Amino acid sequence: MTNILYTSKNEKKYTFLCSFQKEYLKDHDGNVLIFEIWEEGKEEHDKFSFILREMENGNDLKVVDLFPDSKKYYLGKGISRAMIIHCKNLFVKRIISEGGNNNWEAARTKVWERMKSNGEVAYCDSNDFYFTI
Repeated sequence: MTNILYTSKNEKKYTFLCSFQKEYLKDHDGNVLIFEIWEEGKEEHDKFSFILREMENGNDLKVVDLFPDSKKYYLGKGISRAMIIHCKNLFVKRIISEGGNNNWEAARTKVWERMKSNGEVAYCDSNDFYFTI
């Protein structure tokens, strides 16, 4: 099933298509929701990748992948933020961040800290992760 995802960044509005599938991935040692996001007419090109891991507590989904396409066409269009909010509402679960990988600092500053300043997420200092509120 394909959904429509609306984003905005710097007062510019974008419309994307989004689909996902659920599967078990050994690399993440659990069930994951794998999203592909693309612009209409660019179905044959790379897509923005967004993956959530279902956490054992049944209440949380952890962001384990949020990467633009190889040519970085989708970078800076507000997709990460829009997907976090979309998934929070779609699955009625708390979305939490993942830290400690090579891209953590970029995600922290470009996504999570901006969302924190907008009041969309909070930070758990004791566990070093952000979570939707």
